[in-house]
Amino acid sequence: MIKKGIFVLMLTVFAISCSKDDAVPHNPTLTIQVDGQNKGMFNLSQLKANLTAQSISIFDPVHGKQKNYRAFPLADALFYLFETNFLPTNGTVQFSALDGFMASASVNRATEVGGFLAFEDLDVAGEANWEGVAPENNNDPAPFYIVWSGQNQNPTTDGYPWPYQLETINLVN
Repeated sequence: MIKKGIFVLMLTVFAISCSKDDAVPHNPTLTIQVDGQNKGMFNLSQLKANLTAQSISIFDPVHGKQKNYRAFPLADALFYLFETNFLPTNGTVQFSALDGFMASASVNRATEVGGFLAFEDLDVAGEANWEGVAPENNNDPAPFYIVWSGQNQNPTTDGYPWPYQLETINLVN
């Protein structure tokens, strides 16, 4: 009887640890690299404490509709994450996703007005919940998603990537 009780307890703990809420941490982190070398990690709490978040409403071409996000201006985030007031104008910013997808933008493009580092989908209840972007894979944009508010800052325009499930930002000089 005791063995059965312990088994049920262990099974319950396992089920809780595999729940969707734990799949996307409430305090996700971004890994920061320079020329492929890890320079640090920043969690969402640190970003919120040091950057000004905004509620933005944009047409999201990935979702194909108007979306509302909580986000930091991308330029502000990059200057904070790389701990500098200056980024090399001839550099490239690479964005790497959890599934290995990589997109890049020139530093000039990445720091343009209109770029945002989204961390919350305001159209879905719960801070850690996001509307899926690839239902066949059960993918959502969490933990971070690069979005753009400018009319010409879309995925079909060179230099304006919209990577989701962002985990690493690499500055290539």
